[in-house]
Amino acid sequence: MLVKRPSIEKTSGGTVLRAGVSCNGRESSCFYSVPERFADFADTESSNCFLAGLLYPAMRYGEDIKVEGTVSARLLYNMNEYLIPMLSSCDARLKRISVSADSTSDAGCPGAAAAGTGFSGGIDSFATICRHIAPTEPPGFRLSHLFFFNVGAHGIPRGPGDTEAIARKFRARYAKLAPFPEEAGLPFVPVDSNIHEFHPWGHLEVATLATVSAALFLQRGIRRYYLASAGHPYAQLWRYLGSGRRPDDIAYLNPLILPWLSTETLDFVDDGTFMDRSQKTVLVADYEPASRYLNVCSSHDTLDTNCSVCPKCCRTLLTLELIGKTDAFRSVFDVEKFRREARRLYIAQTLVHADDEMFYRHLVDLARERGVDLRREVNALDLFRARMCDGRLHSFIRGNPLLKRLAKKFFRK
Repeated sequence: MLVKRPSIEKTSGGTVLRAGVSCNGRESSCFYSVPERFADFADTESSNCFLAGLLYPAMRYGEDIKVEGTVSARLLYNMNEYLIPMLSSCDARLKRISVSADSTSDAGCPGAAAAGTGFSGGIDSFATICRHIAPTEPPGFRLSHLFFFNVGAHGIPRGPGDTEAIARKFRARYAKLAPFPEEAGLPFVPVDSNIHEFHPWGHLEVATLATVSAALFLQRGIRRYYLASAGHPYAQLWRYLGSGRRPDDIAYLNPLILPWLSTETLDFVDDGTFMDRSQKTVLVADYEPASRYLNVCSSHDTLDTNCSVCPKCCRTLLTLELIGKTDAFRSVFDVEKFRREARRLYIAQTLVHADDEMFYRHLVDLARERGVDLRREVNALDLFRARMCDGRLHSFIRGNPLLKRLAKKFFRK
């Protein structure tokens, strides 16, 4: 893989850093852009952002990376000596490659001072905000900025026109989320990019590297960037990794890989990994703004609201119910819809899969701590439905239109 020397473009929308990329027999270009009001954050002197964002595809294709621009001496050394061997040992699909650059710099960006984190409106990002927004946080550790990146979470392009459609969704979500940072008095910095075009395998497998790449683009302004953990505490992460299973979500590796992605002046911090998702929800439930801005929904049919019946909505609503906080979140959830259409089945799924899925286990543990017996909330038919939903029979039914219609009627009873 060849990453050509980047060029700077000034447009009506802001500052764009672009580099040509030769990879897997294709010639293309990669860019990162930031609105003009935040242009002082853009590091236009280095190719660090491209190196981090393109590392995963280079390893999947087994291509050494040659960077024609300048990269951080620390980042380059740590990639070759620690990060690449670590990633290739955790995933056999990733080849051990080498990275080189025309020049390196150990100067970093000494004027960078911001401490920030991504804001998506979800439990993980709100938990990091709760932990680091207090005035009692030490200087340099208290949040001063929030960020919103278009690096894959809004979709992966699959065909012509997808990149622009994803960019529109990114802008719409940014506009929807913007009122909270404004209320909190924190600048909300968006970064647009097409790095997701280089990640056809999906976002989860490369999310950490993609997020880091966008933050590196802004390293003239950022001193410390908190990556909110995914809700899996250390003990469970170690057991998962010790099982020898290949992680399907790179966030499992964050405590291991983030130190090797930091540069001379930008520290990446894995935040909140001592808490599971239920514990984070308990923390967020006491933060009043979350009751007006929380958005956890995974439904592709909604943008502005929580659907209240998808797995992420159900998980959050059941947690809020167990801690007696449901009523406080009625402005962002349709609680009656959840109770009417999804609650019993989700509790049954929680009980059925508690031994093999960490988020369900967190809920069972929380219910036990609160003295709630979840088995009293469901019957044998609910448990049967839960087992059928995730088995081969369910896959067969979904592939048969007639059986699918009958099953929908059955599940709505």
